[in-house]
Amino acid sequence: MVSTLEKVKQAAFSLFARQGYEFTTMNQIATAVGIKKPSLYAHFESKEALFLAVFTDMEQAYQKHMRQVFSDTGQYYSTEAKLYHIFEQYIAYFAQDQELSALWNRILLFPPAALKEMLFTRIAALEAEFHSQVTAIIETGIKQNELKAGSAGDVMFSFYCLREGLLWALLINQKLESYKVKMVWEHFWRGISK
Repeated sequence: MVSTLEKVKQAAFSLFARQGYEFTTMNQIATAVGIKKPSLYAHFESKEALFLAVFTDMEQAYQKHMRQVFSDTGQYYSTEAKLYHIFEQYIAYFAQDQELSALWNRILLFPPAALKEMLFTRIAALEAEFHSQVTAIIETGIKQNELKAGSAGDVMFSFYCLREGLLWALLINQKLESYKVKMVWEHFWRGISK
């Protein structure tokens, strides 16, 4: 059975994703849960506190997913297979959950003003962990002569831009065929591989 606390966070998550932080009220959240507004304050002292709880859940779920993805790269031997696995799993994680993608995008594009600096600091720390791991895979690929000689940081930046661009394309056009993920990757790989 789902606790009231979880129901509150789930309702807030959906409303924040659909309407954004600024346009979501505690009253709307209470109504969505089926409780009175004062009952919300037994769980969260403010909308800001509730938003941070929702963000923390998202942050932890994403971190757990990506750590598993990186752990799974151990089963692959080539640089291409490792990088493609990370690339494809990241896109799949967000593309299959429109609501999750919507809320992450709202946070990145229209963060609550009072929380912007703190949110961006936490997101940057989270991404830094994964960027360093991708960069290490790229550096190994360069040393093993699988990738063209050059800056691992530049390849990492290109990887990141391709990943984000393709994800946006999939979110905007939900009818885009999934094979295009592999097709885009193959073009990218031809550009960076030896």
